[in-house]
Amino acid sequence: MKRLRIALLMLGLVTLRAQEVRVGLGVFTFAKSGVDLQADLRPKLSHWQVGFKYVHWIDTSRDPFTDRVLTETSQTRVGPFVNYLFRPDASGSWYLGGAVLRWSKAEQARFTGEVGRASITSPYLGGGFTGTMGRHFFYNVGLTLSPGARLTTQTSVSSETDSGGFDIQILTGFRF
Repeated sequence: MKRLRIALLMLGLVTLRAQEVRVGLGVFTFAKSGVDLQADLRPKLSHWQVGFKYVHWIDTSRDPFTDRVLTETSQTRVGPFVNYLFRPDASGSWYLGGAVLRWSKAEQARFTGEVGRASITSPYLGGGFTGTMGRHFFYNVGLTLSPGARLTTQTSVSSETDSGGFDIQILTGFRF
């Protein structure tokens, strides 16, 4: 609990010195049970942007012949990220970034109710482009990859292995 208080205090101090604080919604918000939130800040005159993201959605797997739902798979990616902006003083900038995301997956068989779960924490590296739209809005388009991430879920009716993680960033939001 003490570490959490210290982290929150440090975040508060950094926020006070921030030139820009942003909160945005991403494209996964429109997926089934989707949530795609990102918050970040950038200190004055800095190329560095730090933040935190939370992404969650549900996929449905259907029988190709009967169209019955076989499984529902819930996926979540959550964790901190850092980006290096090449032109921080411009209204738009390319960036390179990295994140450490916890990727969790739960696959539920609809016939039996059985759930297979897996999760992994791994580094993601990539980049993209971010820009402003007026004084109070921003957009971001990017992609980070984690080639070494591997998740396997298994139920009595299915087995799925995902090799390599990815994080698509298509979002817009408010800047303060």
